[in-house]
Amino acid sequence: MRVSRLILSGAAIGTIIGTGRADLNATHVFNPAWPPHARFHNATGWGTVAGSQLLALWLLWRPGQKATDDDAAVATAALLSAIAWLPFFPALAVTGADVEDEPGHLPRVAGVPLNLIPAALIPSSCALAFLLHRRGR
Repeated sequence: MRVSRLILSGAAIGTIIGTGRADLNATHVFNPAWPPHARFHNATGWGTVAGSQLLALWLLWRPGQKATDDDAAVATAALLSAIAWLPFFPALAVTGADVEDEPGHLPRVAGVPLNLIPAALIPSSCALAFLLHRRGR
C-alpha cells in the first residue's frame, strides 16, 4: 500500500469532516441571522466539497484500476483536495471578507485563525503525497 494514497485519503476524509463541522452548524448553514440564499449557497458549497472528496476517494481506491491510469487518478485526487482549500486565500482579498465574524470565535494557532491552518496544510500535504507517488511510495 502506498503512503501517498493514505495521505490523500486522509486529506479527503479530513476535508469532508472538517468542512462539515465548520459549515453544517448554527454559525453557518443553520444560522438564522444569515439570509436564506446565503445559507443555500453555503449548503451547496459544502455538498460540492464533500462530493469532490468522495470522488477523490473513489479515484484512489476504485477496484480494477490499471497502472496506466494510476498517475492521473492520484493527480486528480490530490488536486480535488487542494482545490477545496486554496480559495481561502484569494477570498481574503475580497473587500469586507474575513475568515470569521466579529467578535471572533475561532481559536488561534500562533496567532493564525484555526481555519487557515488546514487551508495551508492540506494542499501542502497533497503536493507531498503526489511527489511521493511519483517516486513510487
